[in-house]
Amino acid sequence: MVFSTLTRRGRLARPALAAALAGALAAGCADPQPIEDAAYTDLDLSPDRGLIRAEESPELAAAVPDSIKEDGKLTVAYPSQPGPPFALLATDNETPIGVEIDQAQLLADKLGLELDLQPINWSAWPLKLATGDVEVVHFNIGVTRERLERFDFATSRGALMAFSARPEFEGTIESYEDISGLRIAVGAGTTQERILLDWNELLEAEGKEPAELAHYANGQDMVLAGAAGRVDAIMDPSPSASYRESMRDDLVIVGRVNEGWPDETLIASTTKRGDGLAPVLAAAFNELIDEGLYLESLKKWDLPEEAIPESETHSLESYTDVEYD
Repeated sequence: MVFSTLTRRGRLARPALAAALAGALAAGCADPQPIEDAAYTDLDLSPDRGLIRAEESPELAAAVPDSIKEDGKLTVAYPSQPGPPFALLATDNETPIGVEIDQAQLLADKLGLELDLQPINWSAWPLKLATGDVEVVHFNIGVTRERLERFDFATSRGALMAFSARPEFEGTIESYEDISGLRIAVGAGTTQERILLDWNELLEAEGKEPAELAHYANGQDMVLAGAAGRVDAIMDPSPSASYRESMRDDLVIVGRVNEGWPDETLIASTTKRGDGLAPVLAAAFNELIDEGLYLESLKKWDLPEEAIPESETHSLESYTDVEYD
């Protein structure tokens, strides 16, 4: 038995991520680090921020499970602690904005539902979703085999990590060979540390000098170390790095790697297992992709590199109910 997903055309397909989702570490495996001085970005952080809206799809609205559409709302949880560009407060210090918020609004529009946003802490989302307090979670959550035991997913974005360095840095960092001899800032116990440790093992096996990992307790200290030249590069989630690059000129992105390395994983809208909502969300994403609104919303946050060509549903049954010859 192998993993498969139901595509927008209703056929069963075996995606490239199949093996990766069973073993890859979680993308977005911790509450995103806040970024200071958000007001200094070139991005539009006004309350209305040129909000992109979609037209209702009667077919998709009819497909929403009765338990979800009963109150006419789509209740979506998002990070209560600002972590741009995922979610933050607008310049009025009141209106939630961010790529996770924009995608939630587009989905609600497609399903003909009112968007009901609920700010929560990272540690609370599994229980809130399992108990039905919220219906969807947008928290930069990656698809993993462990999470499929309790939740279903509609993939929404790529899952990338980025290397940032001072502008005078020469070359790029895109594979293990590129980090040999460098001093790299990273958070302890994170997905990015796991990748770097694996890369160091490959370097050592080839008799090459490994990278020196400099651990920092918070993202702000890590950024300051990179900007001051105390490390050669820093490694953190690509959306955070892109947002930071829009705010300052002393750190630039010099390379990216998938969070599921050596395989791949994706970020997804997360729903309660078996409630029937994830396939409808995936279909809504695909309409938004076809209409160009999906890519438009990512470009607004300088995240076009995280666009996916098609949203797919991932569920535990995908691993256990489908056989191939």
